Amino acid sequence: MEFAEKYHATSAHFTAFGALNGAVLGWFDPGRKMYKKIPINGQQEAIGMSGDIALYRGKPIVHTHMVVGSSDGTAHGRHVLEAHVSPTLEVMVTVDPVTMQKRFDPETDLTLIDPAVK
Repeated sequence: MEFAEKYHATSAHFTAFGALNGAVLGWFDPGRKMYKKIPINGQQEAIGMSGDIALYRGKPIVHTHMVVGSSDGTAHGRHVLEAHVSPTLEVMVTVDPVTMQKRFDPETDLTLIDPAVK
């Protein structure tokens, strides 16, 4: 969010890898219309992270998914709710020329990209 606001990125996509010391991932439960929080403790590798930036109600909003790996080789992947970078995370951002807009979808209770919104 800080990057999007600082550089006025209204539409972008990104990938990343690096390391974290703890995270909270989330699995969206469509029946409950909420995320089940999954805490990931300790040092982890951010094996892969991808996401986008779009506008919702005039402000940038970030949507990110990530796979993290533990020292024993296990991996967990979900929606990113929190990630505590340690020591580094390399993020490659590509700003798109056309602004993506999101709208609230009452059926799912999510903000979704809507290509029809200008």
